[in-house]
Amino acid sequence: MKTKLVRLLAFAGVYSLLLMLGSGIVCAQGLTSGALKLISADELGRTQQQVVRVNFDTSRGSFVMAVYPQIAPHSTENFLRLVNSEFYDGLKFHRVVENFVAQAGELPEGDPRSELDKPIPDEINYVHHEPGTVSLAKLYDTEKKQYLPDSAGAQFFINLGENQRLDENFTVFGQVTQGMDVVKKLQVGDRIIRAYVINPL
Repeated sequence: MKTKLVRLLAFAGVYSLLLMLGSGIVCAQGLTSGALKLISADELGRTQQQVVRVNFDTSRGSFVMAVYPQIAPHSTENFLRLVNSEFYDGLKFHRVVENFVAQAGELPEGDPRSELDKPIPDEINYVHHEPGTVSLAKLYDTEKKQYLPDSAGAQFFINLGENQRLDENFTVFGQVTQGMDVVKKLQVGDRIIRAYVINPL
């Protein structure tokens, strides 16, 4: 039987990271400066980190996403490269699960933009996956029931619920700061009309 690889978030097979109170993160690989402690979405919003804001105009309305280069440099650089290349313009939200995630960035078969969808290194930073936070999706091996390392690319997901179980395998690099009411209304098939940076790097 061929191994099936899918780029999605699995509901099962994701294990929580064990932490010792007060001792920080133990035995983690590829950590960024954001991994000094577990960070909530509220704390992230209050940090003095560099922030780049990206506006998404969609068929459901507009929302603004703040991304943080210092806590997830690979993820942020990759995401902004795609935004500035107009990669997301016209693409659909192809996966929306109530109280879980809204996911976009999947290309139609044969789309020439596929050459822009390149995998990046993992950088687990353990910012909590709380409502409004944003991460890149990874490939999932359905036979081995595990995520493939260094497989995040163009597809991103916005958390619609408390998804801390994803902390160990995915990297939060941003959060929706305006228009979360629009995000909550998204349905499968809603389109990203245009995504663009609204403040300079």
